[in-house]
Amino acid sequence: MQRIVTGLCALALAVGMAAAPALADGSARDVQAALDSYLAGDTADVALVGGPGSAGYDNGFWIRGGDFLLRANVTLQARFEAFDYDESQPPELAGGGGNVVVLANAQAVPQDFGGDLSGFSLPRATLKLSGEAPCNIRWYMELEFGHFGRDALEARLGGATGLNLGPALGWSGVSASHNYDNTREAWIEWGCSDALNFRMGQIALPTTRQLMVKPELQQFVDISLASAFTGQLLPGYTDRNRDHGLMIHGAFGCNSEWSYMLAVTNGDGGDSIRNVLDHRTSDGLAFSGRLNWAFAKPIGYQEGALAQETCGWYGEIGAWGFYYADRVDKPHAVIADATRYGVDVALGYGGFSFTGAYTIGTDADVGGSTNDIDYVAWLAQIGYHFPGTAWELAARASSYDIDPGAGGGGSVSELAFAISYYLNGHGNKFTVDISFLEGNDPGSVLIWDAYTGIGDYARGNETFGTLLRFQWQLAL
Repeated sequence: MQRIVTGLCALALAVGMAAAPALADGSARDVQAALDSYLAGDTADVALVGGPGSAGYDNGFWIRGGDFLLRANVTLQARFEAFDYDESQPPELAGGGGNVVVLANAQAVPQDFGGDLSGFSLPRATLKLSGEAPCNIRWYMELEFGHFGRDALEARLGGATGLNLGPALGWSGVSASHNYDNTREAWIEWGCSDALNFRMGQIALPTTRQLMVKPELQQFVDISLASAFTGQLLPGYTDRNRDHGLMIHGAFGCNSEWSYMLAVTNGDGGDSIRNVLDHRTSDGLAFSGRLNWAFAKPIGYQEGALAQETCGWYGEIGAWGFYYADRVDKPHAVIADATRYGVDVALGYGGFSFTGAYTIGTDADVGGSTNDIDYVAWLAQIGYHFPGTAWELAARASSYDIDPGAGGGGSVSELAFAISYYLNGHGNKFTVDISFLEGNDPGSVLIWDAYTGIGDYARGNETFGTLLRFQWQLAL
């Protein structure tokens, strides 16, 4: 074998030496012509996609080539959280054991466990990809890999009944999904003009202001008790509400001070079964919208005064609404006629900031009966960013009230305080906050929320407990 390889190498060397004079005599021009022709074709191909492109970092890593743009952002939130329950909480759920249905399998879940809870977590490890394409096309995709509590969602709320479209989150326990799939949001958008844009896919719903604020741009570690409750009244809630559908949105006015959103969606959440494949759906659609007016300097959907001038005002006011005739089929059943609407405001001067919101909701003809359930939630949040420093203080009060027509229900209140230190704005910051939660009526029920760390192990008219959180956020 070695002799064969040696012979072949010698033959190749001899052929190469014999060909060298020919190349020197002029064949090299043919090779160069062929190379030029190849490169000319390659240049045309590059021009087709917009040139060799460029890359860099500007509030996110980006790559651009002609009309194409790819932007990548990453959010990491490392958190320590502790819930110090009142000495009588829990146990609160009648004691003993119980069964929770998880993917049609009954699992025994003890209902008399108690004690304070604490630990470290990474609730958000988010990858956001966005970009542009020719013909005024924009796109966005948000992927979540955080330690937010997926297992607890499945164990506590994963009832698989004949009416369920999937794991349910919300008052009814049917016809809405968690939206806890890795793909949280993904859509394609055609930008006709500033005032008219078409968006289609898995979209964020128009809702109350604090739920429109990105998690990275909040003053506190997470949203208020009232906003979490409002989110649970709408489909597709995890930390924000998302649903499959179509949205038309835009901005208008002399300085684009007016903006609007109008959405038509499935009404059953982000990661539920595709409706065309699910015989239980009733083909009903949900309708939602939001109108926002920046009557002073616009700040956009963010909290605090980091984007504010030292001596200057900003101000925005918004109104929103949602309606869904919630039904399921096979057999046909009425869940409720769900209506939610509200107003909100953002104000600021210098280092001062204020966010307020008021939400009203009604579920009419619950379960096909004549019973209604009314909801009210409100939020007041203030902050002060010390000029020329990296420090900001914030405080808020919020509450929600559940009022069933058949009696019962009650309200729950939150009083919270926060301190933030901005190493590099919202991109790199430390936040510590503390929330005091209390039931105001014998029928008060504390909600359960995966992202905030609130657990519904408390009932009645008493102090529920204290939630302490520390978070280090890096948003690139």
